[in-house]
Amino acid sequence: MRQGAAQVSGGRMADAKTNKPAATPAKQRSQGKTDRERFVALAFCRADLLLELDGDYNIVFTAGVTPVLGATPEKLQGSSFFDFVGPEHKAYAADLLTGGGRNGRLEDVVLDLQSTTGKRIPVVFSGYRMPDFDDHYFLALKVEPVRKTHVPAEDLIEDEWSGLLERESFTRAAVERIQDYDRTGAKGQLTFLRLDNVKSLAESLGVSEKRNLLNAVGNILKSHSLGGSTAGQLDSENFAYVHGDDVDPEDVNMEVEEIAQQILGDKVGDLGARSSTLDADGAGLSEDQVARALVHTMQQFCTGKAKVPIDKLSDALDEMMQDTVETVKFIKDTTERCDFDLVFMPICDLRLGRVHHFEALSRFRDQARAKTTFQIITLAEQLGLIVDFDFAVVRQVMDILGHMSRRGPLPPVAVNLSSLSLAEPQFVERLIGILETRQDMNRRVMFELTESAEAEDLESLNKVIQEIRSRGFQFCLDDFGAGAASFDYLNALDIDVVKFDGPVVRRACASDKGRDMLSSMAKMCSGNGVHTVAEMVEDEEAANKLFYCGIDYGQGWHFGKPNTDPFAFADRFVGAE
Repeated sequence: MRQGAAQVSGGRMADAKTNKPAATPAKQRSQGKTDRERFVALAFCRADLLLELDGDYNIVFTAGVTPVLGATPEKLQGSSFFDFVGPEHKAYAADLLTGGGRNGRLEDVVLDLQSTTGKRIPVVFSGYRMPDFDDHYFLALKVEPVRKTHVPAEDLIEDEWSGLLERESFTRAAVERIQDYDRTGAKGQLTFLRLDNVKSLAESLGVSEKRNLLNAVGNILKSHSLGGSTAGQLDSENFAYVHGDDVDPEDVNMEVEEIAQQILGDKVGDLGARSSTLDADGAGLSEDQVARALVHTMQQFCTGKAKVPIDKLSDALDEMMQDTVETVKFIKDTTERCDFDLVFMPICDLRLGRVHHFEALSRFRDQARAKTTFQIITLAEQLGLIVDFDFAVVRQVMDILGHMSRRGPLPPVAVNLSSLSLAEPQFVERLIGILETRQDMNRRVMFELTESAEAEDLESLNKVIQEIRSRGFQFCLDDFGAGAASFDYLNALDIDVVKFDGPVVRRACASDKGRDMLSSMAKMCSGNGVHTVAEMVEDEEAANKLFYCGIDYGQGWHFGKPNTDPFAFADRFVGAE
């Protein structure tokens, strides 16, 4: 046997020099692999596709275990990475890669990619830029991420005038992008912008001028926001956008004022832009924490504070805890002393324009508080304090109506009751008790069910409602159409009236298809003996559209703003001349 030849040892081949088992063919192939191939193989423990991008974000190397984007890895080379990013995410992806380019790294960012056939593919990817490799970007992509809830662009709703995301949609998009941008190592910021006097100015503008103004403002904010799409309209005068630290909010304010001057000329008046900026530090916070901090800060800004009293978003969580403690005490004290006022908002017959009934709305007397009545009531519901407050409002309404009866007949008044209150046996017992002693009110008071989405036992809730209705008090279901469960509630609860949610009404009136659907729902309600109310009827055009959809009653500023004296609308009572 020649030296160096393999020999048999224990049934295996052995090396003649060392007498060690010779390498198997598989091991010989493994030893022949380059380090690059070895690291690629290890990377697939977490990724479905690996990409190397040059300085212009063109794909110069690919490796993948499946044709993720509808083509083999080899066919992707030479293409721009942005060719495979969904159209609504191209600008956002560019911002992320640029931000990561300044700071080196991306971690668990969610994006929508697009296959060669146009199919949307949600992916999560991580990566970093390597100076030693000509500043190329190395990305690892995993399909169908489960790391967090992804917000598809098609689920986000834009304001029809400004083109900006509506408040809830902005919150959802901002939470995701604040965290993603933070993971690039770049410094994101959140800016709130208020257009002073725009609300009063808009009332004097024509439809075309108003649309042009808001659309121009929207375009400016979007152009400076992450991905060109992380900007929202919070209400008629307040806006917000998430951006990188290379954006100067004061320059944006000047752009807004200048475009307003160009569009409106002498009509611009005292319109001015003011802003407040804080660091959008989402790292280390859960999505829920970022969302709560963002909502809290938005509420602060929109309720009169020109400047938010924090420097970074995470500070809002500490402030929320202190604020909650103070608000809980305020709710308890207010309920005990009945230290609130009631205003009456007319709900009118769309055919005759007459007041059919009123809705009683609470107004807290402490005007120095930053929170709105809506925010306080919402917190009371969340903390279980709404039960005592609801009962205090019922008694207050009945007392007021008793005093007002001397002035003449008055249409019925709807009192809001939370489903949380109606699920509390002690509250129901107290309510039935007062209804028994005030049976004279059964044609003068009706009830409106709020927070129906919180109801867990619809069968028990319906029994309570029927006990109240059996005493002659009508019942209305609020916020109908706002959630997927609305039809389940209508099926499970025997009620007299449903009130269509304001945003639902507004979107439905904006298109023929929407009006057809609203008309179908109105017809369904009518066929079951249920009357219908539409919220947010702001002008005669909307009132006419709703009338032709078969809606019975309308509520909104077109019919009148809330007033402490319901007799202010006496000229529109039934029988009034």
